[in-house]
Amino acid sequence: MKKSILAVVAILGVVIFSGCASQPRHANLTGAWNYTFEESGKSVTQTGSMTIAQNQYDLSGKAIDAFGEFSLSGLIDANSSKFILNGMRNDNKRTFKMDAVLSDENTFSGTYITDQNTSGSIKGSRLNAAK
Repeated sequence: MKKSILAVVAILGVVIFSGCASQPRHANLTGAWNYTFEESGKSVTQTGSMTIAQNQYDLSGKAIDAFGEFSLSGLIDANSSKFILNGMRNDNKRTFKMDAVLSDENTFSGTYITDQNTSGSIKGSRLNAAK
């Protein structure tokens, strides 16, 4: 009887702790992405590309668009498909913050704001998306 109780407790412990894994269950942003963004109040659509590496909840990478090359850092939410990316241009003269949500494993949409007092919408799609 005592062994049965210990076995049940051990199984429950494994089930509980496996549900608390340190990797988001819903998404992995690792890969190459294309994106478009529009500044609020303007009708011009800009394009760019980025690569993202995800390590548990941490995001890192690089982006390039008409405004330069940026180093990326950020986080993905543990309980949803929301994520944040912060970008710093290589010359440290421009930064941005993007708040976005994955629509599915291959697309995202969100908003951005820069230290230049500009903001707008952004959308992205994964390159070589699985179909």
